[in-house]
Amino acid sequence: MARIHGELFEVTAIAGGKDQTLVLLKSGEVLGWGGAGSGRITPPYIDICSSFKNEEAKPVYLDRPSRYINISAGNGVSLGISEQNKVFIWGFYQVGIGGKTQFSEMPTSVDGIADVAKVMAGQFLSAAIDQSGQVYTWGFNTDGGLGRTQSQINASPGLIAGLPETQDIAIGDNFILALTKDQRVYGWGSNSAGQLGLGHLNAVYMPELIPFPGKISNIAVGSTHVLVVTNEGKVYGLGSNHFGQVGGGPQSYIDRPQLIPFPEKITSVAGGMHYSIALSVSGKVYSWGWNGFGQLGHGDLLSRSAPTLIPKLSGVRRIAAGEAHTLAIGKDQLLGWGSNESGQLGKAVIKQLTPNAFLAIA
Repeated sequence: MARIHGELFEVTAIAGGKDQTLVLLKSGEVLGWGGAGSGRITPPYIDICSSFKNEEAKPVYLDRPSRYINISAGNGVSLGISEQNKVFIWGFYQVGIGGKTQFSEMPTSVDGIADVAKVMAGQFLSAAIDQSGQVYTWGFNTDGGLGRTQSQINASPGLIAGLPETQDIAIGDNFILALTKDQRVYGWGSNSAGQLGLGHLNAVYMPELIPFPGKISNIAVGSTHVLVVTNEGKVYGLGSNHFGQVGGGPQSYIDRPQLIPFPEKITSVAGGMHYSIALSVSGKVYSWGWNGFGQLGHGDLLSRSAPTLIPKLSGVRRIAAGEAHTLAIGKDQLLGWGSNESGQLGKAVIKQLTPNAFLAIA
């Protein structure tokens, strides 16, 4: 387990992307592991599919700006918010922003949004929430993923009109969810697996209310599936279920909210590409769905169609999921498991099948 210069780190947030891991420290500094979007300077565009090298086991510090208040890791690209509430982008952004396609691991400011409170990075889409709860989106408008009228193929940041005051955003493959401050969920964009919960598979071009029962406290998405947690600690799922990532039965997709049973209350969920993670009130972690890299944490590569408790893992405070790697903040360590092909889990094997500590934290 790494200690950089003998330090113990106070971690306030973690984020997993395609093959990068980000950690936001209480100091406002950001540490990164892995490939594109980690902040590691490499020849342009090579690290989007690079293999793990031993010298990449240690994290890098982002050089600029010096302090962040929020981070997000997407498909080879990452976003952060500076202390001045400005958005910065780094990594390999496949679609660029409004025609600008040249980005690097050196963070660059994103124009067009002021006083930003939260960001979310995807693959072909990105989003930001400002201090007043308004949502801005940019990228491709495939299947209405921007949630606003936009004729430009590659759009710059623009405001979604009419969406209620929003507190959180989640981005999947060409679709977005918004959790409003009154604890309702709106969705738009691709609906090819019924992930918008409207009882059909048609794309949705403007935000629509998803009929979840009760008030929603937490949202997460994978590539084409959706997870939410209610105030009562119940979990509902939607969308693609080819790997059992929504749980229950042999359905290939689920287009209405389906309750996912747990033996205890759940506080938060995370979605990887085709798998799901849940954190309980007792600090335990459950996982289910696709397990091609061991990202379910059970010591094997078997997929599961129902939430399964990860053994010997307790006292967890926070979880996050990348494409095929999983992260957790434990009592005094940052843990990771699953794919480590680009060193996104630090000094671990290429397929880390069980939780492995790779950073000592306070």
